[in-house]
Amino acid sequence: MIQPSDISAESLNWLSESIGISKADILATGEKLRIESSQRTFFRIPFNDKSSILMVVPAGIDESIESFYTKAKIFKKANVNVPDIYYINDTLGHLIVEDFGDDVLQFYLNKKNSNKLIKLALEQIHKIEIIELDKNIFSNFENITENNLNLFKEFFLEEFLEASELEAFKEEIDEFYSILISELKNHPQVINHYDFESRNLMALPKEKIGVIDFQDALIGPLGIDLASLFKDLYREWTKEEISNWLDFYVENSQIAKKASLKSIDVKRMIDFASLQRQIRILGKLSQVFLELKRSERLKDFKTILKYLMNTSSEYTETKKYKDFFKNLLPILEQRLKTL
Repeated sequence: MIQPSDISAESLNWLSESIGISKADILATGEKLRIESSQRTFFRIPFNDKSSILMVVPAGIDESIESFYTKAKIFKKANVNVPDIYYINDTLGHLIVEDFGDDVLQFYLNKKNSNKLIKLALEQIHKIEIIELDKNIFSNFENITENNLNLFKEFFLEEFLEASELEAFKEEIDEFYSILISELKNHPQVINHYDFESRNLMALPKEKIGVIDFQDALIGPLGIDLASLFKDLYREWTKEEISNWLDFYVENSQIAKKASLKSIDVKRMIDFASLQRQIRILGKLSQVFLELKRSERLKDFKTILKYLMNTSSEYTETKKYKDFFKNLLPILEQRLKTL
């Protein structure tokens, strides 16, 4: 059931007119869905003897209904399994889309099905990464990298950790981040979903993987989406599993073949992309916690820092920064105890 306080009267009127179901029935049979770090709100609502998803984008945030709609059409044309869009209201910030169900890979993956499902997910990446690099639709990764770093420094270091010796920390993270960006500029540039992790992937019937939450898709280095999948925050894959999936990716990727990439080359690309990604995530999740009081993702912070420690130690260019992240760990643990 949806509470009247959950949705505006204007939204309810538009919903009722669009799908041809009374407002009372929408409230009685619909449900508000869980959210984590998103500023959007989601509802499951009745539609044509089944159900659909209403996505509500609040005013004042960067996410665009038009961007979601435009990229959905492009992804569909590339045979990526994204939801059908039934109705759109750009003024209200509303979309009614196909319901992919509840089998989110974050919770659905297990030892028996992970090999099959991850390979199906990689097949979706193969389709996404060969989409035309249209700069009128997809923004460039380089345009947001500085903002990603500033989120980390302002919201994670300064406001969340309240770290002492802040200027020294900031200087060191600037050096580390500069190394990452210099490396990533030299990697093949492709279309990236930009948050291709298990919580944005759905297990569908007929051995298919559904892809959601793609409105931030952009042009960026090859390793970003692979890093989201292989450096999963919700489980740690074995080296053997990653090696198997990495070989599968390379053997079936048009981009990898065109650039004559080997598995070891792509592994490096994934690792450097994952370091940048984890910096971004720590900053963004700290902002969400501080501004929206959403604490669901705080449990991931230690995992992210440990990923940063372990991955940075593998490469000559970044190994000296392992101690930087190691020194942040006790500060983080102490801060989490106070919450």
